[in-house]
Amino acid sequence: MDSEKSIRNLAVSLHSLLGLKTHLTSNWVKSISDIIKTLPSEKSVDMQPTNSDTDDDEDDDSVSKIKDELTFLTNYINQLNIKRRQILHEFLDLKGNIRVFCRIRPITGGENFGHLRPVVASNSNEVVLKLMDNKTKSYNFDQVFHPGSSQDQVFTEVEPIIKSVIDGYNACIFAYGQTGTGKTFTMVRTNYLRIHSQHVKEGSADTPGIVPRAIEALFKQAVDCNHAFLISFSMLEIYKGNLKDLLVPKPTKATDPMPPCLSIQADPKGEIVIGNLVAIEVNDFNQALRLYRLGCRLRTTASTNSNLTSSRSHCMIRVAITCFDASERRRETNKLWLVDLGGSERVLKTKASGKRLDEGKAINLSLSALGDVISSLQRKRHHVPYRNSKLTQVLKDSLGDDSKTIMLVHVSPKEEDLCETICSLNFATRAKSVHLGNDDTTVSRQISFWYIVLLQYLL
Repeated sequence: MDSEKSIRNLAVSLHSLLGLKTHLTSNWVKSISDIIKTLPSEKSVDMQPTNSDTDDDEDDDSVSKIKDELTFLTNYINQLNIKRRQILHEFLDLKGNIRVFCRIRPITGGENFGHLRPVVASNSNEVVLKLMDNKTKSYNFDQVFHPGSSQDQVFTEVEPIIKSVIDGYNACIFAYGQTGTGKTFTMVRTNYLRIHSQHVKEGSADTPGIVPRAIEALFKQAVDCNHAFLISFSMLEIYKGNLKDLLVPKPTKATDPMPPCLSIQADPKGEIVIGNLVAIEVNDFNQALRLYRLGCRLRTTASTNSNLTSSRSHCMIRVAITCFDASERRRETNKLWLVDLGGSERVLKTKASGKRLDEGKAINLSLSALGDVISSLQRKRHHVPYRNSKLTQVLKDSLGDDSKTIMLVHVSPKEEDLCETICSLNFATRAKSVHLGNDDTTVSRQISFWYIVLLQYLL
């Protein structure tokens, strides 16, 4: 009799939960399904004889109804996920597959600007430069983050791309700008630097940047899906035009074996494959973060006139996602690239020589090639010059119409950096195909509002 009561009580509890459809998630449905699987059958439970078989029939009917409702709810959630993917894809298409943001670095202690700040964010889409003789020059972007913007605000604009990665799209997020404008701050800002360097460059773990937030969000969204994902982590740098695996320790002795050379190839489907690049399967966010810390220790840095720990290479994180049982995904295996580009400052400013000069030239050549590729993609040109640099060769299948790209351009508020700021803003303008006017900006904000409302309903 106790078993019968337990089954009846469970049926009542589940039916009461089924009414809370506004809070349903795929994890909730899976948990209830697991409970149903553990329900005792007539054969496995030593049922006590009763005066009538009516109670047994009622129990069977209750369990059957619950199973039917769970099947219905699972199908319902799958349909909502399909609608969410469709709305998200249309939303990102309206926004543009290649979006350009600008972030203005805040003023730090010891920097004195008097009464004039050369760079001002006039609104959420416009940057204004104050020039000589009361002249100004304005630039429009998809989003402008003023000096007081938080890491939360930045990631809110980036997060939709992470959702599209779960749906099978390749994606790429760049941080561009001269050394000292906050690229690594935006991308990282976590306490790995206490292991990586004695110089506080990225801040503390209380306000993490895009890299840790994106990886953590990726794992959370993968858990909420009804599919099993295989996620792997890789990290490399492009130093003076050469690819180096940052998860392979550098030889310390002459007798140590040299790491294998990395090669860029294309598979039959046109997907880019990097031969000999280490890809380590990760099961959670903490595993990925530990690998990231390891790779950061091996990145090439040096002291320059711009920064004591200037990055002398492009640092590239690749998170590969594979799902074998989701036919609705764009592709079986796709990639998220998180790229902290080398400083874009001109050699004239750094007054570098020797090795530092060669590093600066290599960085600027590859950045110029990246600008050419993005400009060609925006203008729908037949020929896109991917082969002009290793950077664009690696990212060939993660740029373009079937991918999602965000370029975060960082600028300094310092008057002495005005020339570099103009160069960075011109580069960003070149990468952006459409300049939103006031009317277009209003429409864009309305689209964003209704997109958030729809997602809240669907999720």
